Amino acid sequence: MEFYLEIDPVTLNLIILVASYVILLLVFLISCVLYDCRGKDPSKEYAPEVPADTQPPIRLVVMQQGSPGTRWTKG
Repeated sequence: MEFYLEIDPVTLNLIILVASYVILLLVFLISCVLYDCRGKDPSKEYAPEVPADTQPPIRLVVMQQGSPGTRWTKG
């Protein structure tokens, strides 16, 4: 008694497509772990990064003209 599963060509193409995307995702994740997710080669030395908190904070200044109640009074 022989048992085999006949797969539709469209289903087979879909399985191959999904499998290739999974393999590409795994390769990307492994390379991301190996290369520190920043595209830098760990075998090379780089200058130390400047921390972002040394920059002064951005301040927002809002200018108002006239008194606040004059715009909304009913005349």
